[in-house]
Amino acid sequence: MRDEINAALKQAMKDKNSNRLSTLRLISAAIKDRDIAARSDGNDARVSDEDVLAILVKMVKQRQESARVYEEGNRLDLSERELSEIVIIEEFLPRQLSAEKTEAVIAQAIADTGAESIR
Repeated sequence: MRDEINAALKQAMKDKNSNRLSTLRLISAAIKDRDIAARSDGNDARVSDEDVLAILVKMVKQRQESARVYEEGNRLDLSERELSEIVIIEEFLPRQLSAEKTEAVIAQAIADTGAESIR
């Protein structure tokens, strides 16, 4: 994950894409902050890919909330910036299942277990 983010950061620098570059720097800084916090807890290892995914998910949620607040405050320019950052961050997250596929997986799990109620 770190290598992908660093490669994207370098490419954004080469492309002189300032919006993408600033978002990737925010991601990198958040990961480094978590590394520092882990070291202060006595753990010498870097954070895992699972921790990086958790950081990214948290960043997306923060931006979604900020975008909503900005829209309510009629600050569409700031809302659009937050939404564009979400798009960049989500590039590094695993793809989510569609609603139809999710329902199919749930139906299959119910059929496999023979469940008739929530219990």
